[in-house]
Amino acid sequence: MQSIGRYQILSELGRGAMGVVYRALDPAINRPVAIKTIKLAEFSDPVERERLRERLFREAQSAGILSHPNIVTVYDVGEEGDVTYIAMEFVNGSSLEKLLLASQPPEPQTILSILQQTAAALDFAHKKGIVHRDIKPANIMLDEDGTAKIADFGVAKIAQSQQMTQTGMVLGTPNYMSPEQVQGKSVDGRADQFSLGVAAYEMLTGEKPFAAETLTTVLYKIVSEDPLPAQHLNPTLAWAVAMVLGRSLSKDPAKRYPTCTEFVVALEAALKTKKGWKPLARGSSQNLPTEVMGAPIGVTTTQRNARLKASRRRSVLWPILALLLAMLGVAGVIVWFGHWRPWERQPDRQPPEQVVAPAGPTASVPRPSPTLPMPAPLPPAAKPTQPLETTAVKTTAPPQPKPPALQPLQVVTDPPGAKVVLDEDSTKTCQSPCSFQLDSQRHTLAFNLAGYRAELRILPPSRQPQELFVPLTRMVGTVMVMADALGAQILVDGKPIPETTPAKLTLPAGKYNLSVLKDGHRADQEIEIKDGSLLKFTLQLNP
Repeated sequence: MQSIGRYQILSELGRGAMGVVYRALDPAINRPVAIKTIKLAEFSDPVERERLRERLFREAQSAGILSHPNIVTVYDVGEEGDVTYIAMEFVNGSSLEKLLLASQPPEPQTILSILQQTAAALDFAHKKGIVHRDIKPANIMLDEDGTAKIADFGVAKIAQSQQMTQTGMVLGTPNYMSPEQVQGKSVDGRADQFSLGVAAYEMLTGEKPFAAETLTTVLYKIVSEDPLPAQHLNPTLAWAVAMVLGRSLSKDPAKRYPTCTEFVVALEAALKTKKGWKPLARGSSQNLPTEVMGAPIGVTTTQRNARLKASRRRSVLWPILALLLAMLGVAGVIVWFGHWRPWERQPDRQPPEQVVAPAGPTASVPRPSPTLPMPAPLPPAAKPTQPLETTAVKTTAPPQPKPPALQPLQVVTDPPGAKVVLDEDSTKTCQSPCSFQLDSQRHTLAFNLAGYRAELRILPPSRQPQELFVPLTRMVGTVMVMADALGAQILVDGKPIPETTPAKLTLPAGKYNLSVLKDGHRADQEIEIKDGSLLKFTLQLNP
């Protein structure tokens, strides 16, 4: 193919389930573009083909309004013959998928940068009412300068429609789909957050959280099973990472983070709680020491699986051994009972008569019983000279009550650096992001950061690890700036702002120097903004 529409085809970039992607040139403005062809002609049903065609044009137009530095811009959509195509921004680089296929994992800072840029782009699209629906490493492009750009906005709906329309045909990789997508429910931006969480899990551990040999099993795991905690695959990660990822991968969209940016902020804070963390390349967790299911560090996944098999064999043998021991015990009781024969009367035995010491010189000594001869008295030399030993009675102290089990609480604030006070105890403080060890009681947390409003959170009793994200609200006030001349320029601490007099300004709490300028005249005023305050003043420019 030499050209399509007005675009000159230069080379082929790749092939996918929906068509071919070409590198092309727009000769009108000499701009390189990427052309993605869509195979709508392969649909045998003309009604379905026309419906998808209209939908593709509508979605491409919606994606065209997403002007963001981290979103691949859609320039054009058109048809030529039986080929439908989309012209979009050309990214001079590779995809995140290719980066993850490398033998060495990305650097930690690279991973955080990609997640931050992707989250910002997704939140921007979600505010515009557009959901991507197919976030995965293959759709995150990396420019040569390190910029991450999300591709295929507006195309994902078409891919999903074709997937649901043609029986037995699945487009893309289902491992990144959210539970609500699998179940055919309506989706919003939190579905993209779930997919971003899957990609983050894979970047950190080298493994997909929901993986299986068959599509049916993958979809079942997405809907019904929780993934393995990330630190079990990558021991360099803190336990807090699993808590943050677990919230983003919640089956219930309402339990996920409000925005993708909040998820990434919490994840970055959790990663920083353990120094020296590093991501793993794909598949490398199979040969690393792990702590899965209580296995000690130093045991590889292969060794762990062997131990699990041996444990299962023991779990089958133990009931059989217990049954044999019980049968032997019953047989012993029967034999003992047969020798005892309690129904036969035993001969009576008379207790020996006691010798009573004489009460006086005339007292008579009773004669010993004829049946039991009196033992001969010991000679003086044979009498014991040592005192009789007495057996000490051992007393056991009452069992001490076990201390209550403590569970970790990971605390993250936006912005970080807030002072956190636990249960109004000045000795129990930390600076966010940080963690506490809590018992299963009710607790209170107070948050304080200069320039932000104090926050209070009450935690109900819990016996599980918890993760708390608290967005802090900046303390602000309002200033009404007026002058005796309209349209005067306003400066805040010597820096000009777009507004001119009269203007209503909202500024963070603090002290400022306000100035107004017009026609060579200037007036200054020092003000102090307090949280929730409203100030009004008029500056005189003319003498």
